Amino acid sequence: MEFTASPKPQLSSRANAFSIAALMSSGGPKEKEAAENTIKPLEQFVEKSSCAQPLGELTSLDAHGEFGGSGGGGSSPASSSLCTEPLIPTTPIIPSEEMAKIACSLETKELWDKFHELGTEMIITKSGRRMFPTIRVSFSGVDPEAKYIVLMDIVPVDNKRYRYAYHRSSWLVAGKADPPLPARLYVHPDSPFTGEQLLKQMVSFEKVKLTNNELDQHGHIILNSMHKYQPRVHIIKKKDHTASLLNLKSEEFRTFIFPETVFTAVTAYQNQLITKLKIDSNPFAKGFRDSSRLTDIESD
Repeated sequence: MEFTASPKPQLSSRANAFSIAALMSSGGPKEKEAAENTIKPLEQFVEKSSCAQPLGELTSLDAHGEFGGSGGGGSSPASSSLCTEPLIPTTPIIPSEEMAKIACSLETKELWDKFHELGTEMIITKSGRRMFPTIRVSFSGVDPEAKYIVLMDIVPVDNKRYRYAYHRSSWLVAGKADPPLPARLYVHPDSPFTGEQLLKQMVSFEKVKLTNNELDQHGHIILNSMHKYQPRVHIIKKKDHTASLLNLKSEEFRTFIFPETVFTAVTAYQNQLITKLKIDSNPFAKGFRDSSRLTDIESD
């Protein structure tokens, strides 16, 4: 089936528009390769996005890992052409009966639990750094005949900035959060999946990269250092007649979050126990015992 891409919105140079038709269509090998080599930011993924709505704190989770959300919060003023709010609403609509049957499980949960107990930290760099542990999920309850788009974003846990107190080996609130950065989504490069594929395979987000460069041109997820964040996994049922998703409010989707994946973004590890656990657990870090070198050898 051939799709026609929708007109590109007028965005500022900081919010570059990228076509996502290749991600939404079956695409050829070259398109697939390009999609995998460059993570496409999807500022035009949502029509005008949800920027008019304040970002609430992540305060309510149900037993299925679905985000309920709360009002309030608020954020610093931003340019009207630069979206700094989540592109997928923080308060999802009530899912249809079909979407409500879908369940999502976090793989390597035991490893995530170990990091969570210590206070997970993720390195962010100007050029972008991959996450470890990696977000890997599996789905059940999907329609084998339907097609689904799987994507991820990372949203602030609260409106606070933190500092690490070495004498107490704990994180403390250091003040109000820095101004929010451009919001981005990461669509898994193998999307769209058939339901049959999702029932048979795990979905891994190992290619997601985190950066502190707000002018990033590579589609990496942009975060503030010393702030706490929550990754979110979304599954959207793809409609046959759409090449792109212009308004997520009209799409059927589910949002899943896992509290054990909360992390603090840092430019250098603060907790030595986190450093040790990263070295012991990360296959790319085996043999490196100098903690000062760890940030250089995590998989780029």
